[in-house]
This record gives sequence, C-alpha cells and structure tokens, in this order.
Amino acid sequence: MRLPSKFAVQLARLSPRDADFIYNEADGHLGHLIGVYFFDTSQRPESEFSREQAVEWVTARLGHHRMFTHKVRRIPLGLDHPYWMPVNDFDIRDHVHVTDLTEPGWASLEKPLSALMTSRMDLTRPPWELHFFNGIEGLDDLDGRLTAVVLKSHHSAADGIAIRMLGESIFSGEERAARHVPVPRLLKVRVLLESLASIPSQMFRFARSVPGNRAAQRSANAAQSAGEWVESLNERPATRFNGKVSGSGTLQQLTLPGAVIGGVKHAVPGATVNDVLLAIVGGALSRYLTENGEPPGGSLVAMVPRSMRKVEEWQSANQLVTLSVDMHTSVAAPLERLALIAQSSRSEKVRTSHPATRRVDAAIETAPAFLLRFIAFARSRNSHDVTRPRYQHTMVSNIPLSVEGLTLNGAPGAAVLATQPPVDGDGLRHFMVAAAGGGLTLNVIADTATMPDLHHYIELLRASFDDLAAAAAMQTADSPDQEVAS
Repeated sequence: MRLPSKFAVQLARLSPRDADFIYNEADGHLGHLIGVYFFDTSQRPESEFSREQAVEWVTARLGHHRMFTHKVRRIPLGLDHPYWMPVNDFDIRDHVHVTDLTEPGWASLEKPLSALMTSRMDLTRPPWELHFFNGIEGLDDLDGRLTAVVLKSHHSAADGIAIRMLGESIFSGEERAARHVPVPRLLKVRVLLESLASIPSQMFRFARSVPGNRAAQRSANAAQSAGEWVESLNERPATRFNGKVSGSGTLQQLTLPGAVIGGVKHAVPGATVNDVLLAIVGGALSRYLTENGEPPGGSLVAMVPRSMRKVEEWQSANQLVTLSVDMHTSVAAPLERLALIAQSSRSEKVRTSHPATRRVDAAIETAPAFLLRFIAFARSRNSHDVTRPRYQHTMVSNIPLSVEGLTLNGAPGAAVLATQPPVDGDGLRHFMVAAAGGGLTLNVIADTATMPDLHHYIELLRASFDDLAAAAAMQTADSPDQEVAS
C-alpha cells in the first residue's frame, strides 16, 4: 500500500541517522546547535532591529530551509521514523526574539547565551529560534557596537556544515519567502497508514543488511589486526567531566593568531591545524585536572566529529562520524606530543575511511525505528558513573563557520561563535571557528557544576598554546630546517 505521490511530495521522512537525534533528546542530552553571528552596526544603526523589523526580516527568508516551516511529527507507537510535516499557521513570534543590552562587556551577553544553550527546544514546533541581541559593546576582541544574531536549531535538521551553508544563505541579502504547502485532509491518519504499510519492507531491508554488516565488522577487525590503523577505542579512567550534567552551563572563548598556529603546525611534518588544537586542549585539560588534585589516570582522548561529505553520498542532513583521537597527555614535550597526536589523527582517518568501517557506520541507515528507540532508551539509563572507565573524555570540533561576506541589513559580519550544550558524559566541549583577520576562535562550553572557573581554564588553554608556540620558535631558532619527525 502506497499513498498518492502528491502526499509523498509534501512529506519527507527523517533518515534514521537524523531521527536518532530525536530519539536521544532528553534533559541530560539536548540535541541542538547554536551559531552566534556578530555584525558591526557602528555605521549601520538601522541594522539594530526592533521586534517588528526582526519578524519582517526573518519572514522574508523562511524559504531558505525546510526546518523554518516544518515540524517533526513522531509516529504513534514508534512504528516508523518521524516525518517532516508542513506547518502553515505557526506564529513566527514564538521563534523570533529581540533583546537590547544596556551593560557593556561579555557578561551581559554570556548570561542569555548560556540560558539558550541549556534550555530544551520545543519539538512540537518547527525546530528553530532566532534571537537578536542589540547594543553589544566592550568585547575584548571586537571593537565598536555590535548586534549578535543567535541561530538555534535542532541537530536532526542540520549538522555544522549544513548550518554554515544556511548562514551563508540567510545573511547573504537574498530574500526567499516560504512557499505555502497545502496540508492534506486527515494527514495524521494517512501518515500512520503509510507507516503501517512500510513495516514489512523496513524489516526485510534490515534483515537483509545484517549478514553484510556482520561481514563488514569482521573485515574491519581484520584490517585493524593487520596494522592498518591503531585501535583507539580503549577504556580509560573517566574524569569529572564524564558524569551527569547539572543543566547549567557557561561559555567563553579565546582568539588565537593564525600565523602562530601555522608556525606550530609546520614545526611537525604532517600535522594539521586540528592537531594543533588537540595539543592545546590536551595540555590545558591535563593541567587543569592535575591542579585540582585529579591527575588523569592515563592519556586523555578527544571525540572529534569528521564530516563524510567528500567520502560518502549519504542523504541525511547529518553526515558525520566520530574519531577517537589520543591527545597523548602523558608526554610533556609539546612538539613531541603534537607529532604523536598527528599520528593518532591520521590513524583514525584511515579507520573511518576504510570501506569496511564505512559499511559498519552506514548500518544505521537500515535500522528500524523501534531498534533506534530501544538503543536510545538504553543510553538514557546510563548512570555516567565517573568511577567507571570511558572511551573518550571531551569533544573537540572544528565547525567551518565564517562571517566572511555575510551582512545583516548592510552591517558587515565581524565574528562568529559555535556551541552545543554540555551533555551527560561530556560536560566539557570545544569548538573552533574562523576569526576575522585569519585567526581562529576557540569556544569552550562547560557544565558549571564541574568547571565553575571556566575563566581559569581559558588561561590554561592560552598557556598551553604559548608552550607550543615557544617550542616551535625555539626549534626554528636552533635549526631553521629542523622539524620534529612524526
């Protein structure tokens, strides 16, 4: 039984990979992304919108992405994965907010940003919010008067790269009004009938994929045993950041000069900017734990998302796999540690690029709804006891957001931040984005209960960066042609 093609055009089922973010949504595991775009309004005061102007500006751009005009419709009894369902009568004022800040400095913006970061989204409505904060002044790394536009969206609708493309669209000056999509009669009943009718094909597809998935796992194990990559999923002692989160978070950032990062990278052949970031984080995190009387019980490991858009042809909004990169925090020498990190990063890229591993990662695409819901339920029962071992300790992600060429009603883009809320098991997260002038901004998000002194951790990150920069400069001074072998 299939419903008419007209009905199929109006609805789109979430892929299992995207639906998994819906199934795992919980108070301790919020699944949204936040992009903060800063615009210099010093010479463009008309770019500081009132509520009515912001609503008008957003309304003219609702056609840029499906999530602006559709909501996620879950299927009764979990018979199928959710659908994107058009919503023509939602109140855009529920999604667009304007706040005029009166106090200078980061603190006046950090408080509402933290609240947005740690508040759960209402998934009975289209999964997005746009917040305009006017009158920002006195930021350390940004001069002038600024407006920050905060885009909050659910991960089921887009990953970091998709959000970057969306930002480039809505802040390009191009208007694209939403197209009215007529909603068929008895839509909920028809969706349920469609889901019931699809159960046999879902189960057949899943059953048919199981032997191939098992064979792929055996092939991946054989490749690892043959030395094609170094096994990274090893149990390590947990840290204070791997327990349950409190629901309160803070965020701060520091901007690092791109030229100095480049100098550190070139000091170790084969190292990347991401490897330098991992070396900075590993050094600072190890020092922070040690200062607090909790020295790591082994080398710390970072969870690093990797986009597969250039490797795979998945149809999902999210096209990511995760790397487990050893940050070799037991090694004191900065450049030697960076060289080892570069080796571990390359090994993880080899692992996730291997055809057998890719087949294993793609197994989720045939998973029926009930299976993913059961796995999500099992995850929710995890106590996240910090006395139990972990495979990873903190997230370190490079989100390719940029404000280059972006404008808000003529006001030029000045900077961008990216963030995700801390979640159970991962109460400390790091996100790197491009900064104006060729630098890089490192955004750090921490659960307040486990890191009440985020400002001190920021100082340790800068000190870790300075150690790497000094080691690279010393090496260049001693022998301009010498590099640390990796």
